[in-house]
Amino acid sequence: MFLRFVHLALDRSLTSVFGNRFRQNYIRMSYRIKTYLFPEYGAYIPAPSEIGPVPQSVVWMPPAIPGWVLDEMRDLARDVDPILYPTDQFLANCRYYSFPVMPRPGKIYRELMECCSSEHYTHCFAIPWLKRGGADLVTLKHIEASARTQGGKVLVIMTEPGDSPWLSRIPAGVDVADASRFVGEISHDELLLLLVRMLVQLQIDTLHIINSRHVWEVVCRYGLAITQRTRIFASIYCDDFDRYGQPVGFARQYLPDCYRRLTNVFSDNHAFPELLHRTYGYRPELFRVLKSPVDASFSVPAVRKPQGRKVLWAGRLDRQKRPDLLLAVAQALPDVEFHVYGDAMLDYKTGVVDSLRQLKNVRMKGGFDGVESLPFTEFPVFFYTSQWDGTPTMVIAAALASIPIVASRVGGVGDIVTEERGYPVAEIENVALYVDRIEEALDSPAQAEAKAAAAREYVKSEHSDLAFAQALAAVPGYMSPLADAQQGSSGGVESCVV
Repeated sequence: MFLRFVHLALDRSLTSVFGNRFRQNYIRMSYRIKTYLFPEYGAYIPAPSEIGPVPQSVVWMPPAIPGWVLDEMRDLARDVDPILYPTDQFLANCRYYSFPVMPRPGKIYRELMECCSSEHYTHCFAIPWLKRGGADLVTLKHIEASARTQGGKVLVIMTEPGDSPWLSRIPAGVDVADASRFVGEISHDELLLLLVRMLVQLQIDTLHIINSRHVWEVVCRYGLAITQRTRIFASIYCDDFDRYGQPVGFARQYLPDCYRRLTNVFSDNHAFPELLHRTYGYRPELFRVLKSPVDASFSVPAVRKPQGRKVLWAGRLDRQKRPDLLLAVAQALPDVEFHVYGDAMLDYKTGVVDSLRQLKNVRMKGGFDGVESLPFTEFPVFFYTSQWDGTPTMVIAAALASIPIVASRVGGVGDIVTEERGYPVAEIENVALYVDRIEEALDSPAQAEAKAAAAREYVKSEHSDLAFAQALAAVPGYMSPLADAQQGSSGGVESCVV
């Protein structure tokens, strides 16, 4: 025991000075000394790969193996297999394992559960955060619709670190549990176990996943347990693409492993569910199209005062939004003035943005504070280039502003911008087609304005709050039976954010 004490003390002190490579040699040397001094305990020497860092908790004097364990092993050796007999060498090679006590996950679970004012929720929304954006706006519309139903009780779980400037827009009476602040404080697997325990322990009628990577993983691992009490829905809008041009995203990564656990998958356009059906053979009834509702502030038409041969482009200057196409079109139309609103993303490091700044017919306007701040009324054409998309809020807002739209026909853009309601471009790499369509809109302003008016009427009808509420009510199992029967106001429980 004395030698063990000396060994452990030196192990901690020397390793802290010389590092883990030294520790591997030190441990192996200690085993050789033990073998020399006490050969009756065997000649076991661990390989370097078996020797990890210094354990956080050290048992200075491990207890002896209980007598009942030794008696049982002797009985098994006699009745089953002699190799199970607890010989001296076996006992010498046994290493004591002290089960670690990690109270932090339990404390975090308690903190999150303290934010839940009810044991029963009609709806739980698993989201990463609440920022300014199209998907976040749709999330708020879902939360508001669920909170308005009679008997509706709503919980929001946030799972990704980051600012949530729209958190204040969550209706009163909705409980908020911010699990994102604990990401990195405990391991990823521990956080998943914490989340699934919440989802199982709380009586949740409807779980709706909207871009929460953590809860997607929870459903893939523990979906069977959750579905014993809860119906699971998810929203997926489109693929993303990596730098090699390969489709990635929630639908590609998680849906194959957990689609059997989902009641429905919501999308804001028809194109993406059809793509997934063709590619993977998912049954068509798995998907439901819920067209994104618009912000009420856009419902009042503004007076249009388009001037000159000018084009408005707005969006993120990143790989998805294809500013390289904008550059090529602007170079092909030197007599047209392009006003570009948007910030360059950090991962977009090509020279496209600098090239745009150098063109005489391009005005770089910088970032903007939401689509409502864009001067749609001053331009005869809105130009939208995108490699992939769901149904972008930008296009919806442009349609409501009655500005003629020239856009790449991707995702849900094609649901709004048709030949009758705008100027779609199917061959999204064909610069000449964009040029032709912009010139067509500029040269025939009466026809362009008529198409814009038709687009506005379509969006007002198909993307209204009423149409959205009716579409939700028609989804079997999404609303609780009480909520399906009658809609009313929510209760007055205070929100709680950990």
